[in-house]
Amino acid sequence: MVGKRSASFGRGVRCPECGRGLPELASGYARCRRRACPSYSHLWAGDQRRKLFENLSAYDGDLVVVLAVTAPGADELPWDVEHCAVLGAHHHSGKLGCRVARRHARAWNETASARWRTLHRRAYQEVRRGGVRPTMLVRAFERQHRGVLHVHPVLAFTRPDERHAAHLYAAVLAKLAPRYGFGFTERRLRPISRRGAAAYLSAYFVTGKRGKETLQESVRSPDMRRSIIHVSTTLTQRTGVTMRELRFRRFVFHIARRCLCDLEEARTIALLAQSDALDLSVDAFSPSPRLLASVLGREPPPRVGAPVSAAAGG
Repeated sequence: MVGKRSASFGRGVRCPECGRGLPELASGYARCRRRACPSYSHLWAGDQRRKLFENLSAYDGDLVVVLAVTAPGADELPWDVEHCAVLGAHHHSGKLGCRVARRHARAWNETASARWRTLHRRAYQEVRRGGVRPTMLVRAFERQHRGVLHVHPVLAFTRPDERHAAHLYAAVLAKLAPRYGFGFTERRLRPISRRGAAAYLSAYFVTGKRGKETLQESVRSPDMRRSIIHVSTTLTQRTGVTMRELRFRRFVFHIARRCLCDLEEARTIALLAQSDALDLSVDAFSPSPRLLASVLGREPPPRVGAPVSAAAGG
């Protein structure tokens, strides 16, 4: 939410959904925009889905491959037998509601992101020494129902050099993964369309799949990494579609709806507000037709239901 903040932050006012303090504006209090808040997480997940689709659509090839790098098994991450004791004798599975022992899961998840970065860098460098360059388009973390993270790298797979690099990268990744605390690594490469990859990854945003939590569920976990989905800057520079831009687009739409103006005019107002050249808080953060007139230099449209004479100023 864009607006001028006063000196206080959450002075006794808390989000009814997540309980955290809300920023105070001159006109009241902003809406909670924390990704882990139940009132906002669905919007955040929708933005992630759109970011994924629009950016993968900008890849200048037709095919990609989605790899999987998982956490190790029960020999390193033991099950919490008390958590699922009510099931009686059974074979442990996240799909049944079984969980990795909390202490072990927390310790593994806390270092997963750093270990993945090191693993990817080592694998990338080794492949580069072979004379080819793997092209990673997307990296996504997912949280399984058993409570631990795993990684999905998405690689370009259209041109011969991309296919060769992807095969080498997958082989090196599988070889090095155990050294960095990871378990099973996908070795069989199944090419799919770029939109198919976006659909595959974003399926868990809404419903979850194959023993994985939905994005809205996993993002509320303190174990989930800050950068859940990373998109190659080569793609975001082509499309301009980032999480920040998608939040800004919602702001523009809000202004257009309140001001009864088109999106280009609304974007002009939004950019002024974003640069602090315009204080929307004087209008209770509800841009009015009069504000539109003052910024764009034209008469405001009539209010819905207002008499014609009143709307015309007579």
